[in-house]
Amino acid sequence: MTNARFIESLRMEEGTLHHTSWHEQRMTRTLQSVFGCCPFDFRFADVSIPEEYRHGVVKCRVVYGERIESVEFAPYTPKEIHSLRLVEAPDEMDYHLKYTDRSALNALRERRGTCSDILIVHRGQLTDTSYSNIVFDDGERLVTPSTPLLNGTCRQRLLQEGLITAEPLTPDDLPRFRRAILINALLGLDAGVSLSVADIR
Repeated sequence: MTNARFIESLRMEEGTLHHTSWHEQRMTRTLQSVFGCCPFDFRFADVSIPEEYRHGVVKCRVVYGERIESVEFAPYTPKEIHSLRLVEAPDEMDYHLKYTDRSALNALRERRGTCSDILIVHRGQLTDTSYSNIVFDDGERLVTPSTPLLNGTCRQRLLQEGLITAEPLTPDDLPRFRRAILINALLGLDAGVSLSVADIR
């Protein structure tokens, strides 16, 4: 486990990194969980941002283990998601830390068929897509599954702010909702990455 490597991805707009404290806190929790301590001190305020990435929406990707291995930047455009395939994950699947090794997720995504992405069912419960948490809109409330594979920073923040609530959800609950919204550190509720629940199959 000590050879494990992890990713932190942040949204940056016009040269400003968003919600850095949430990401720093997750890095600290990850390091303490895996190594029993924090082998290094890292602050996004110290990151040097190349001039060519100081405009528009950019993804900042940090890879780390017992040390920071890389900090990379790339222009960001959201994926277009038109449909999701319900895919059952093995009971033993674990992605509660944001590992660089996404082979298990990628294997599940290969089963999407003609759909844009997958919605993972784990032990009978709705969880996440292959790259985001998910929020369901019933016209009055915004509800996220209480059993995510990865408790993303955006999800945590929206729950703390009271903008969404968490409930146990199964595939049988889907007809209660009209719309699904994909969220992650680069996609907020207003990012427009959503689809009709009728397009989850």
